[in-house]
Amino acid sequence: MSDFLDLQNGWYNGLIQGLGQSKDSFQIIQPAPPIASGTAANPTFWAYYNNIPPKSLTAQFVASGGNQFYNNYRGLLSALEASRTINVRKDIGDENFLAWQAYVQKQPTPSMNQIPTMFRNWAMFNAPDVANIGSSDYAAILLDPIATAQNELTLVYTTPQGLPINFDWQLNYADMVNQLANAPSRSFSFDSSTMDKNVSSSWAGGSTSGFFGLWGGSSSTSTLSEQFASSRIQLEAKFEHLLVLPNTPGAWYYSSAMGLAFANKTGSPWRDKAPINWNNTFGTDGNMQYFSANVIVASGMSITITSNAKYSSVDQQTITSSGSSGFWPFYSGDSGSTSTNRVTFNKDNNMTITTSSIPGVPVVLGVNVLSAGEFVGHSADLGVSLFESAKAFVPNSLATA
Repeated sequence: MSDFLDLQNGWYNGLIQGLGQSKDSFQIIQPAPPIASGTAANPTFWAYYNNIPPKSLTAQFVASGGNQFYNNYRGLLSALEASRTINVRKDIGDENFLAWQAYVQKQPTPSMNQIPTMFRNWAMFNAPDVANIGSSDYAAILLDPIATAQNELTLVYTTPQGLPINFDWQLNYADMVNQLANAPSRSFSFDSSTMDKNVSSSWAGGSTSGFFGLWGGSSSTSTLSEQFASSRIQLEAKFEHLLVLPNTPGAWYYSSAMGLAFANKTGSPWRDKAPINWNNTFGTDGNMQYFSANVIVASGMSITITSNAKYSSVDQQTITSSGSSGFWPFYSGDSGSTSTNRVTFNKDNNMTITTSSIPGVPVVLGVNVLSAGEFVGHSADLGVSLFESAKAFVPNSLATA
């Protein structure tokens, strides 16, 4: 085991203790740049929940890459079928359906429970001859979780070209900033000379991959990284505010549908011979094994790190010039306006790194990870009973629009 892996494992144990988190779910996020306000704030914030986390104690986060909850969920629904079929589009006609869809997409996002009445009110003025059948169709759809979930996406969350719109989570960036401002402070110390590097009993079974070296983008096995990791490292961390923020997907997500899919490995509600199945969704090689249930976010961060290794003048220059990429352990880049990194060396050539972020600007330090079974929130027996209940009350014709 390399010195840096030992350090990273020791830091994981120190961090969960310092932040009051649990080895049963916590995952370190790297890098951890501040999320400033602006047009990209909500998408950037939601990306932490939308990302499907790997089975690892440390994850390199890329907002636009990797497995995505929304996309994988859409794929999952395409592999499921309702117990009956209702074709709203056929029943009300193409022209009416497209006009109705355009109307809904301009309104505040409704839930499926609101759709039957909402359709009737719209149709009474715009297509009175289909008001009854359309509202009846949507009421029937509500009795089947799969049909409801598919209609949530088809009607409300996609354009006619199938592109996602109104993609959201229940809490947005402004909600997070407001809650963070009222969250308590947190501070703790870490010393590599007394750290516990045993992570075998953690939720990921000790799997730690994807971490950087001394600075962001560097290799953990580089000479400078190993020199840093093999020295005695002392760290003082202070956060003006620290918040654990749970969040749930917006109305595009229907938990009962995914619960049914998880509870039944074969047969209903899975389509026969569909390319997407239980194994490649929830199994050991599946794309929806884990979910980010909440984020651990801080503001007013102040980190001071000392290393007792002796660094040559060349090494000092290399390290100092790399500060814009951020340094271990959070790799918060030096933006100048929201976060800074400073490196100094004393007369004995020992190093001190200080990293800080401005008050009020959130920095995501990690996430709490739930398995698929934990995320859907009910047992297989409950999933079966829900499905059987739905079949008992669904009328003879039920289909997605």
